[in-house]
Amino acid sequence: MKKRHQYFFIINPAAKNGRVLAAWQRVEDYLKSNKVAYLYAFSRNAEHLAELAKEGAGKDYIIVAVGGDGTVSRIAGALAGTGKAMGLIPAGTGNDFARSLSLPSDPVAACRTVLAGRRTKLDIGLFNGRAFCNVVGAGLDAEVVADANNVFKRYCGSLSYVFALLKQLFVYRPPRIKLVVDGEEYVADAWLVAVANGRYFGNGMRIAPEADPRDGLLDVIVVSNISRVTFLRLFPLVYSGKHISLPVIKTWRGTDISLFCDKPVSIQADGEFAGKTPLNATVRKKALEFLLTADE
Repeated sequence: MKKRHQYFFIINPAAKNGRVLAAWQRVEDYLKSNKVAYLYAFSRNAEHLAELAKEGAGKDYIIVAVGGDGTVSRIAGALAGTGKAMGLIPAGTGNDFARSLSLPSDPVAACRTVLAGRRTKLDIGLFNGRAFCNVVGAGLDAEVVADANNVFKRYCGSLSYVFALLKQLFVYRPPRIKLVVDGEEYVADAWLVAVANGRYFGNGMRIAPEADPRDGLLDVIVVSNISRVTFLRLFPLVYSGKHISLPVIKTWRGTDISLFCDKPVSIQADGEFAGKTPLNATVRKKALEFLLTADE
């Protein structure tokens, strides 16, 4: 007799300022109406997300993250290399990793993908000893994340990153950076450095349009030091990915990335503040078993 899967849903109640609970209610109603065997738990903090994932994996459950990019990052970090499968119900503010994977934004549709999807091996990034699924960045983007999370999300929702960016453009000063990608060095003043496994960050900004979490490489994007007026004029191009062809944008692809700055610069990882530079990032190829639709 074929074994029935037991799904273990891990919900981050802080995601999207608590509005994740409405998404989870819809998912649970769907599970009950379709008589799906499942368990669930609410996390207390970031560390608890990883603990719950390890606990569920130890019981051979399929782990399903219900939350945003930070939730996915913590759970994926706990499961990487274990051979245990995970799925995702996007229910955060940005949901950029889900966007990179073309997952449905509707929670019930995403749940159907989890239940019917096949396992696909994805890469996962590591930086300074911590895992990331989507994008780790240093500089302006990290300051924007800090402002978005601490100030604007409560009032501005999905537009919090845009408002935070407009604020930081007037106060942030680009540092001098030294970037090393697989041994190749680059020195310049820069607004930000993004190391990408996924394509999007900041709620739909297509920062790394060629990034693919299945290709074994990390995409590196540097925004050089330009005037604030020029930055604002060019900024809309990031939503289509057309910024990548601009002379002020420098790009690399590699597996071993190091970043040093002439002063400590903030780091963000999958939409969460993650310390200060220096930053060292590598890729673990095909380390994560992820449930995606059959045509992915």
